[in-house]
Amino acid sequence: MFCPDCEAEYKKGITFCPDCSVDLVPELKPANLVHDKIDGTVVPLRSFNTAAEAEMVNGLLTQNGIRSFVEGGEFSVVPGTFSQEVVIMVDERDLARAIDIYEAYFDAEEPAPSNEDQTEG
Repeated sequence: MFCPDCEAEYKKGITFCPDCSVDLVPELKPANLVHDKIDGTVVPLRSFNTAAEAEMVNGLLTQNGIRSFVEGGEFSVVPGTFSQEVVIMVDERDLARAIDIYEAYFDAEEPAPSNEDQTEG
């Protein structure tokens, strides 16, 4: 049995992927794969000031099944600066979902509760 999302193989008798929360399939086919392997066009999602910020967001996207990578950010001659902007690139087929995930994590309308609003327990 195989997971159509992460493509992990499981022993006979297991029917559910605990990592991806999906039902397993007897064999992997293009029709049952969650992520198709056809090359897509990459488009920019967002630029960042630092590679660390971009890598953090890229990790979040990757964990959520978004095909993405960080581009740019080579060090320049001036210490502590970059010669080009740091951009997260995503497959255009994942762009809408990538935007939703980014906004859900980083553009929250409600601020976190202050220490005064939190109770011990």
